[in-house]
Amino acid sequence: MTIRRIPQDFLVNERVRGDVAASWSAEASTGKPIGVYQLRKNSLTTPEGVHWLAKSLGVKDGLVSYAGLKDKHAVTVQHVTVRQPDAKRRASMASEVSGKNGHGWSAKRIGWTDRELAAEAIDGNAFTIVVRDLSREDVQTMNRRMRLLCLPGVAAEGTPLSLPDAAGSDKRLLIANYFGDQRFGSARHGEGWIAEHLVRGEFEHALRLAVATPARKDTGTKRTFTRVAASKWAGADGDRSAWQALVDELPRCPERRAVEALAAGLSFKDAFATLPAFTQQMCVEAFQSHLWNDMVRRAVRLVARGGDGEGSGVEVIATPDAYGELLFMPAARIRGTLLHGSLALPTATVVYDAPWGEIARETLEAARLSLESLTIPGLRRPVFGDASRMLSVSADEFEMSAPEPDDLGGSGKRHRRTLRFVLPRGAYATVVLRALGC
Repeated sequence: MTIRRIPQDFLVNERVRGDVAASWSAEASTGKPIGVYQLRKNSLTTPEGVHWLAKSLGVKDGLVSYAGLKDKHAVTVQHVTVRQPDAKRRASMASEVSGKNGHGWSAKRIGWTDRELAAEAIDGNAFTIVVRDLSREDVQTMNRRMRLLCLPGVAAEGTPLSLPDAAGSDKRLLIANYFGDQRFGSARHGEGWIAEHLVRGEFEHALRLAVATPARKDTGTKRTFTRVAASKWAGADGDRSAWQALVDELPRCPERRAVEALAAGLSFKDAFATLPAFTQQMCVEAFQSHLWNDMVRRAVRLVARGGDGEGSGVEVIATPDAYGELLFMPAARIRGTLLHGSLALPTATVVYDAPWGEIARETLEAARLSLESLTIPGLRRPVFGDASRMLSVSADEFEMSAPEPDDLGGSGKRHRRTLRFVLPRGAYATVVLRALGC
Protein backbone atom coordinates (compact mmCIF):
# COMPACT_ATOMS: atom_id res chain seq x y z
CA MET A 1 0.00 0.00 0.00
CA THR A 2 1.06 3.61 -0.54
CA ILE A 3 0.48 6.77 1.48
CA ARG A 4 1.18 10.24 0.01
CA ARG A 5 1.41 9.03 -3.59
CA ILE A 6 0.78 12.69 -4.45
CA PRO A 7 0.57 15.63 -2.02
CA GLN A 8 -3.19 15.91 -2.61
CA ASP A 9 -3.59 12.46 -1.03
CA PHE A 10 -2.83 13.95 2.41
CA LEU A 11 -4.95 16.97 3.35
CA VAL A 12 -4.68 18.67 6.75
CA ASN A 13 -7.03 21.43 7.86
CA GLU A 14 -6.24 23.12 11.16
CA ARG A 15 -9.21 23.91 13.41
CA VAL A 16 -9.10 26.96 15.65
CA ARG A 17 -11.00 27.03 18.93
CA GLY A 18 -14.39 28.67 18.50
CA ASP A 19 -13.85 31.29 21.19
CA VAL A 20 -10.53 32.31 19.63
CA ALA A 21 -12.02 32.72 16.14
CA ALA A 22 -14.95 34.67 17.60
CA SER A 23 -12.53 37.17 19.12
CA TRP A 24 -11.09 38.17 15.73
CA SER A 25 -12.25 41.43 14.16
CA ALA A 26 -12.94 42.10 10.50
CA GLU A 27 -11.00 45.40 10.60
CA ALA A 28 -7.69 46.43 12.11
CA SER A 29 -7.71 48.74 15.11
CA THR A 30 -5.39 50.10 17.77
CA GLY A 31 -6.53 47.28 20.04
CA LYS A 32 -6.24 44.59 17.35
CA PRO A 33 -3.26 45.38 15.13
CA ILE A 34 -2.14 41.81 14.32
CA GLY A 35 -3.30 40.24 11.07
CA VAL A 36 -4.64 36.67 11.04
CA TYR A 37 -3.95 34.75 7.84
CA GLN A 38 -5.02 31.33 6.64
CA LEU A 39 -1.95 29.81 5.00
CA ARG A 40 -2.40 27.02 2.47
CA LYS A 41 0.77 25.24 1.38
CA ASN A 42 1.69 22.33 -0.86
CA SER A 43 4.95 20.36 -0.43
CA LEU A 44 6.48 23.01 1.81
CA THR A 45 7.45 22.94 5.48
CA THR A 46 5.71 25.41 7.77
CA PRO A 47 8.90 27.52 8.19
CA GLU A 48 9.28 27.62 4.39
CA GLY A 49 5.68 28.75 3.90
CA VAL A 50 6.04 31.35 6.65
CA HIS A 51 9.24 32.67 5.08
CA TRP A 52 7.58 33.26 1.72
CA LEU A 53 4.51 34.80 3.33
CA ALA A 54 6.67 37.16 5.41
CA LYS A 55 8.69 38.14 2.35
CA SER A 56 5.52 38.88 0.37
CA LEU A 57 4.12 41.03 3.18
CA GLY A 58 7.40 42.86 3.75
CA VAL A 59 7.98 41.72 7.34
CA LYS A 60 10.71 39.69 9.03
CA ASP A 61 10.12 35.97 9.52
CA GLY A 62 10.18 36.45 13.30
CA LEU A 63 7.06 38.63 13.12
CA VAL A 64 4.97 35.70 11.84
CA SER A 65 3.69 33.30 14.52
CA TYR A 66 2.10 29.89 14.07
CA ALA A 67 0.73 27.27 16.44
CA GLY A 68 2.43 24.14 15.11
CA LEU A 69 4.35 22.48 12.31
CA LYS A 70 2.40 20.89 9.49
CA ASP A 71 3.53 18.12 7.15
CA LYS A 72 5.71 19.01 4.20
CA HIS A 73 4.58 16.17 1.95
CA ALA A 74 0.93 17.19 2.02
CA VAL A 75 -1.55 19.95 1.28
CA THR A 76 -2.14 21.77 4.56
CA VAL A 77 -4.18 24.72 5.80
CA GLN A 78 -3.12 26.47 9.00
CA HIS A 79 -3.45 29.83 10.71
CA VAL A 80 -0.67 32.35 11.27
CA THR A 81 -0.57 35.82 12.78
CA VAL A 82 1.49 38.64 11.28
CA ARG A 83 2.71 41.58 13.32
CA GLN A 84 3.61 44.76 11.40
CA PRO A 85 4.91 47.40 13.86
CA ASP A 86 4.70 50.22 11.32
CA ALA A 87 1.09 51.47 11.20
CA LYS A 88 1.37 52.85 7.66
CA ARG A 89 2.78 49.63 6.29
CA ARG A 90 0.19 47.67 8.24
CA ALA A 91 -2.59 49.61 6.55
CA SER A 92 -1.28 48.60 3.12
CA MET A 93 -0.55 44.97 4.03
CA ALA A 94 -2.04 42.73 1.33
CA SER A 95 -5.13 40.72 2.20
CA GLU A 96 -4.25 37.91 -0.23
CA VAL A 97 -0.84 36.73 -1.41
CA SER A 98 0.53 33.62 -3.10
CA GLY A 99 3.60 32.04 -4.61
CA LYS A 100 4.48 32.56 -8.26
CA ASN A 101 1.55 31.43 -10.41
CA GLY A 102 -0.12 30.19 -7.23
CA HIS A 103 2.46 27.41 -6.87
CA GLY A 104 3.44 26.10 -3.44
CA TRP A 105 1.49 28.39 -1.15
CA SER A 106 -1.17 31.04 -0.80
CA ALA A 107 -2.54 33.05 2.13
CA LYS A 108 -5.68 35.04 2.84
CA ARG A 109 -6.27 37.43 5.71
CA ILE A 110 -9.34 36.40 7.70
CA GLY A 111 -9.25 38.84 10.61
CA TRP A 112 -7.35 40.94 13.12
CA THR A 113 -6.41 40.14 16.70
CA ASP A 114 -4.61 41.53 19.73
CA ARG A 115 -2.37 38.54 20.34
CA GLU A 116 -0.02 36.28 18.41
CA LEU A 117 -1.19 32.76 17.70
CA ALA A 118 -0.19 30.09 20.24
CA ALA A 119 -0.66 26.34 20.40
CA GLU A 120 -3.48 26.69 22.93
CA ALA A 121 -5.62 28.40 20.27
CA ILE A 122 -5.80 25.22 18.18
CA ASP A 123 -8.61 22.74 18.76
CA GLY A 124 -7.31 20.03 16.46
CA ASN A 125 -6.74 19.04 12.85
CA ALA A 126 -9.09 17.49 10.30
CA PHE A 127 -7.53 14.98 7.92
CA THR A 128 -8.57 13.61 4.55
CA ILE A 129 -6.16 10.88 3.47
CA VAL A 130 -6.15 8.64 0.40
CA VAL A 131 -4.45 5.27 0.87
CA ARG A 132 -3.48 3.70 -2.45
CA ASP A 133 -2.15 0.47 -3.95
CA LEU A 134 -4.27 -1.71 -1.68
CA SER A 135 -4.56 -5.46 -2.22
CA ARG A 136 -7.65 -7.42 -1.22
CA GLU A 137 -5.76 -8.58 1.88
CA ASP A 138 -4.92 -4.96 2.77
CA VAL A 139 -8.59 -4.02 2.56
CA GLN A 140 -9.57 -6.91 4.82
CA THR A 141 -6.88 -5.95 7.35
CA MET A 142 -8.15 -2.37 7.47
CA ASN A 143 -11.73 -3.57 7.97
CA ARG A 144 -10.77 -5.91 10.79
CA ARG A 145 -8.61 -3.35 12.59
CA MET A 146 -11.27 -0.66 12.25
CA ARG A 147 -13.72 -2.91 14.07
CA LEU A 148 -11.21 -3.64 16.84
CA LEU A 149 -10.27 0.00 17.31
CA CYS A 150 -13.70 1.62 17.22
CA LEU A 151 -15.72 2.39 20.34
CA PRO A 152 -18.02 0.68 20.95
CA GLY A 153 -19.70 -0.70 17.80
CA VAL A 154 -18.89 -1.70 14.25
CA ALA A 155 -20.08 -0.47 10.89
CA ALA A 156 -20.80 -2.12 7.60
CA GLU A 157 -17.94 -1.92 5.14
CA GLY A 158 -17.82 1.39 3.32
CA THR A 159 -20.15 3.28 5.63
CA PRO A 160 -19.34 5.86 8.32
CA LEU A 161 -19.16 4.62 11.90
CA SER A 162 -21.95 5.86 14.16
CA LEU A 163 -20.76 5.33 17.69
CA PRO A 164 -22.42 6.63 20.88
CA ASP A 165 -20.45 8.27 23.64
CA ALA A 166 -21.27 10.11 26.85
CA ALA A 167 -22.21 13.25 24.91
CA GLY A 168 -24.61 11.51 22.54
CA SER A 169 -23.48 10.62 19.04
CA ASP A 170 -19.92 10.41 17.80
CA LYS A 171 -17.75 8.46 15.35
CA ARG A 172 -14.37 7.53 16.74
CA LEU A 173 -11.43 5.17 16.96
CA LEU A 174 -9.42 4.86 20.17
CA ILE A 175 -5.66 4.27 19.88
CA ALA A 176 -2.43 4.58 21.83
CA ASN A 177 -1.18 8.15 21.45
CA TYR A 178 2.31 7.45 20.07
CA PHE A 179 4.47 10.18 18.60
CA GLY A 180 4.49 9.84 14.81
CA ASP A 181 7.36 9.69 12.33
CA GLN A 182 7.27 13.47 11.80
CA ARG A 183 8.57 13.91 15.35
CA PHE A 184 11.73 12.09 14.37
CA GLY A 185 12.79 14.27 11.44
CA SER A 186 16.12 15.03 13.12
CA ALA A 187 16.91 11.33 13.55
CA ARG A 188 19.21 9.49 11.18
CA HIS A 189 17.63 6.06 11.52
CA GLY A 190 20.21 3.29 11.53
CA GLU A 191 22.94 5.73 12.55
CA GLY A 192 21.75 6.44 16.09
CA TRP A 193 19.94 9.24 17.87
CA ILE A 194 21.78 12.55 18.08
CA ALA A 195 20.74 13.18 21.69
CA GLU A 196 21.79 9.68 22.70
CA HIS A 197 25.36 10.65 21.81
CA LEU A 198 25.01 14.08 23.39
CA VAL A 199 24.17 12.70 26.84
CA ARG A 200 27.24 10.46 26.60
CA GLY A 201 29.43 13.43 25.74
CA GLU A 202 30.09 12.07 22.24
CA PHE A 203 29.90 15.48 20.59
CA GLU A 204 31.79 14.66 17.40
CA HIS A 205 29.42 11.78 16.64
CA ALA A 206 26.40 13.92 17.51
CA LEU A 207 27.54 16.80 15.30
CA ARG A 208 28.30 14.50 12.39
CA LEU A 209 24.81 12.99 12.63
CA ALA A 210 23.29 16.47 12.77
CA VAL A 211 25.05 18.08 9.80
CA ALA A 212 27.03 15.46 7.86
CA THR A 213 24.73 12.43 7.55
CA PRO A 214 22.57 12.47 4.40
CA ALA A 215 18.93 11.49 4.65
CA ARG A 216 16.76 10.31 1.79
CA LYS A 217 14.29 13.19 2.19
CA ASP A 218 16.92 15.94 2.17
CA THR A 219 16.28 18.48 -0.57
CA GLY A 220 17.84 21.66 -1.95
CA THR A 221 20.60 23.28 0.08
CA LYS A 222 20.34 20.74 2.87
CA ARG A 223 20.85 17.86 0.46
CA THR A 224 23.96 19.51 -0.98
CA PHE A 225 25.30 20.42 2.46
CA THR A 226 24.95 16.98 4.07
CA ARG A 227 26.47 15.16 1.10
CA VAL A 228 29.47 17.45 0.77
CA ALA A 229 30.06 17.41 4.54
CA ALA A 230 29.77 13.61 4.70
CA SER A 231 32.26 13.12 1.87
CA LYS A 232 34.96 15.27 3.52
CA TRP A 233 34.24 14.83 7.24
CA ALA A 234 36.66 12.02 8.12
CA GLY A 235 39.58 13.60 6.28
CA ALA A 236 39.15 16.90 8.10
CA ASP A 237 39.33 15.46 11.63
CA GLY A 238 41.84 17.40 13.72
CA ASP A 239 43.09 19.53 10.83
CA ARG A 240 41.94 23.16 10.87
CA SER A 241 43.03 23.74 7.26
CA ALA A 242 40.99 20.73 6.15
CA TRP A 243 37.95 22.06 8.02
CA GLN A 244 38.44 25.39 6.27
CA ALA A 245 38.65 23.66 2.91
CA LEU A 246 35.34 21.95 3.73
CA VAL A 247 33.80 25.31 4.70
CA ASP A 248 34.79 26.70 1.31
CA GLU A 249 32.83 23.94 -0.44
CA LEU A 250 29.67 24.17 1.68
CA PRO A 251 26.62 26.21 0.66
CA ARG A 252 25.58 29.02 2.99
CA CYS A 253 23.04 27.95 5.60
CA PRO A 254 22.78 28.07 9.41
CA GLU A 255 24.53 24.70 9.84
CA ARG A 256 27.64 26.05 8.12
CA ARG A 257 28.52 27.92 11.32
CA ALA A 258 29.35 24.63 13.05
CA VAL A 259 32.01 23.74 10.47
CA GLU A 260 33.32 27.30 10.57
CA ALA A 261 33.71 26.86 14.34
CA LEU A 262 35.81 23.73 13.77
CA ALA A 263 37.94 25.60 11.25
CA ALA A 264 38.49 28.26 13.92
CA GLY A 265 39.82 25.61 16.30
CA LEU A 266 36.76 25.20 18.55
CA SER A 267 35.79 21.82 20.01
CA PHE A 268 33.03 19.59 18.66
CA LYS A 269 30.97 20.51 21.74
CA ASP A 270 31.32 24.23 21.04
CA ALA A 271 30.64 23.66 17.35
CA PHE A 272 27.40 21.83 18.17
CA ALA A 273 26.39 24.80 20.34
CA THR A 274 26.49 27.06 17.25
CA LEU A 275 23.63 25.16 15.59
CA PRO A 276 20.25 26.95 15.60
CA ALA A 277 18.50 26.56 18.97
CA PHE A 278 15.48 25.01 17.25
CA THR A 279 17.68 22.36 15.60
CA GLN A 280 19.38 21.52 18.88
CA GLN A 281 16.11 21.19 20.76
CA MET A 282 14.48 19.04 18.09
CA CYS A 283 17.38 16.58 18.39
CA VAL A 284 16.62 16.15 22.10
CA GLU A 285 12.85 16.07 21.70
CA ALA A 286 13.10 13.39 19.01
CA PHE A 287 15.04 11.08 21.34
CA GLN A 288 12.83 11.93 24.32
CA SER A 289 9.73 11.12 22.25
CA HIS A 290 11.31 7.85 21.08
CA LEU A 291 11.87 6.84 24.71
CA TRP A 292 8.25 7.78 25.56
CA ASN A 293 6.98 5.65 22.69
CA ASP A 294 9.02 2.71 23.94
CA MET A 295 7.57 3.09 27.44
CA VAL A 296 4.04 2.96 26.05
CA ARG A 297 4.93 -0.03 23.87
CA ARG A 298 6.20 -1.88 26.95
CA ALA A 299 3.05 -0.96 28.87
CA VAL A 300 0.84 -2.42 26.13
CA ARG A 301 2.88 -5.64 26.20
CA LEU A 302 2.48 -5.76 29.99
CA VAL A 303 -1.30 -5.50 29.74
CA ALA A 304 -1.41 -7.95 26.84
CA ARG A 305 0.18 -10.70 28.93
CA GLY A 306 -2.01 -9.92 31.94
CA GLY A 307 0.83 -8.45 33.97
CA ASP A 308 -0.97 -5.26 34.96
CA GLY A 309 -2.91 -6.95 37.73
CA GLU A 310 -6.25 -5.91 36.23
CA GLY A 311 -7.24 -9.07 34.42
CA SER A 312 -6.28 -11.54 31.73
CA GLY A 313 -4.24 -10.69 28.67
CA VAL A 314 -5.71 -9.19 25.51
CA GLU A 315 -5.03 -9.30 21.80
CA VAL A 316 -2.37 -6.92 20.53
CA ILE A 317 -2.46 -5.22 17.13
CA ALA A 318 1.14 -4.87 15.93
CA THR A 319 2.41 -2.67 13.09
CA PRO A 320 6.05 -2.40 12.00
CA ASP A 321 7.50 1.12 11.98
CA ALA A 322 10.91 2.55 11.13
CA TYR A 323 11.33 3.85 14.69
CA GLY A 324 10.04 0.82 16.58
CA GLU A 325 7.03 -1.47 16.33
CA LEU A 326 3.74 0.17 17.32
CA LEU A 327 1.41 -1.91 19.48
CA PHE A 328 -2.31 -1.20 19.91
CA MET A 329 -5.08 -2.85 21.92
CA PRO A 330 -8.74 -3.31 20.97
CA ALA A 331 -10.54 -0.14 22.04
CA ALA A 332 -13.02 -2.03 24.23
CA ARG A 333 -10.15 -3.44 26.31
CA ILE A 334 -8.33 -0.16 26.99
CA ARG A 335 -8.94 0.78 30.61
CA GLY A 336 -7.46 2.40 33.68
CA THR A 337 -4.40 4.56 33.21
CA LEU A 338 -4.01 3.65 29.54
CA LEU A 339 -7.48 5.04 28.87
CA HIS A 340 -7.65 8.12 31.08
CA GLY A 341 -4.08 8.84 32.15
CA SER A 342 -1.13 10.81 30.91
CA LEU A 343 2.57 10.02 31.08
CA ALA A 344 5.43 12.44 31.61
CA LEU A 345 8.23 12.39 29.08
CA PRO A 346 11.47 11.03 30.58
CA THR A 347 13.83 13.55 32.16
CA ALA A 348 16.62 13.41 34.74
CA THR A 349 14.28 14.60 37.50
CA VAL A 350 10.94 12.92 36.73
CA VAL A 351 9.49 10.55 39.36
CA TYR A 352 7.15 7.85 38.02
CA ASP A 353 4.51 5.94 39.96
CA ALA A 354 4.30 2.15 39.56
CA PRO A 355 4.45 0.47 37.13
CA TRP A 356 5.96 3.30 35.10
CA GLY A 357 9.15 3.53 37.14
CA GLU A 358 10.09 -0.04 36.26
CA ILE A 359 9.05 0.47 32.64
CA ALA A 360 11.22 3.60 32.42
CA ARG A 361 14.17 1.74 33.92
CA GLU A 362 13.84 -1.07 31.35
CA THR A 363 13.52 1.43 28.50
CA LEU A 364 16.63 3.40 29.50
CA GLU A 365 18.67 0.28 30.27
CA ALA A 366 18.00 -0.95 26.74
CA ALA A 367 19.79 2.21 25.55
CA ARG A 368 22.52 1.75 28.19
CA LEU A 369 21.30 4.88 29.97
CA SER A 370 19.33 5.86 33.06
CA LEU A 371 16.86 8.63 33.83
CA GLU A 372 19.56 10.45 35.81
CA SER A 373 21.83 10.48 32.74
CA LEU A 374 19.39 12.54 30.62
CA THR A 375 21.45 15.72 30.75
CA ILE A 376 24.04 17.03 28.32
CA PRO A 377 27.43 17.60 29.98
CA GLY A 378 28.91 21.06 29.58
CA LEU A 379 26.02 22.62 27.60
CA ARG A 380 23.27 24.90 28.87
CA ARG A 381 21.02 23.82 26.02
CA PRO A 382 19.35 21.80 24.63
CA VAL A 383 17.46 20.30 27.58
CA PHE A 384 15.14 17.39 28.25
CA GLY A 385 12.08 19.48 29.05
CA ASP A 386 9.18 18.61 31.35
CA ALA A 387 6.00 17.66 29.49
CA SER A 388 3.19 15.10 29.73
CA ARG A 389 1.18 13.39 27.03
CA MET A 390 -2.16 11.58 27.10
CA LEU A 391 -1.72 7.83 26.71
CA SER A 392 -4.75 7.35 24.45
CA VAL A 393 -6.30 9.54 21.79
CA SER A 394 -9.61 9.48 19.96
CA ALA A 395 -9.86 9.90 16.19
CA ASP A 396 -13.27 11.57 15.93
CA GLU A 397 -15.69 11.97 13.01
CA PHE A 398 -14.08 8.88 11.52
CA GLU A 399 -15.13 7.69 8.08
CA MET A 400 -13.54 5.10 5.79
CA SER A 401 -14.76 4.74 2.22
CA ALA A 402 -15.42 1.49 0.45
CA PRO A 403 -12.46 0.31 -1.68
CA GLU A 404 -12.50 1.55 -5.25
CA PRO A 405 -10.12 1.13 -8.21
CA ASP A 406 -6.89 3.05 -7.75
CA ASP A 407 -6.72 5.53 -10.64
CA LEU A 408 -2.95 5.77 -10.13
CA GLY A 409 -2.44 2.04 -9.61
CA GLY A 410 -1.31 1.15 -13.09
CA SER A 411 -2.51 -2.45 -13.37
CA GLY A 412 -6.11 -1.64 -12.44
CA LYS A 413 -6.15 -4.49 -9.92
CA ARG A 414 -5.27 -2.40 -6.89
CA HIS A 415 -7.61 -0.30 -4.78
CA ARG A 416 -7.70 2.97 -2.88
CA ARG A 417 -9.66 4.17 0.15
CA THR A 418 -10.32 7.61 1.58
CA LEU A 419 -10.15 8.16 5.33
CA ARG A 420 -11.51 11.21 7.16
CA PHE A 421 -11.09 11.97 10.85
CA VAL A 422 -10.27 14.68 13.37
CA LEU A 423 -7.48 14.55 15.95
CA PRO A 424 -6.73 16.86 18.88
CA ARG A 425 -3.67 19.07 18.77
CA GLY A 426 -0.45 17.08 19.14
CA ALA A 427 -1.79 13.74 17.89
CA TYR A 428 -0.52 12.18 14.66
CA ALA A 429 -2.57 11.02 11.67
CA THR A 430 0.25 8.65 10.68
CA VAL A 431 -0.27 6.77 13.95
CA VAL A 432 -3.97 6.28 13.10
CA LEU A 433 -2.86 4.89 9.74
CA ARG A 434 -0.36 2.54 11.42
CA ALA A 435 -3.09 1.32 13.75
CA LEU A 436 -5.23 0.47 10.73
CA GLY A 437 -2.34 -1.46 9.17
CA CYS A 438 -1.29 1.19 6.65
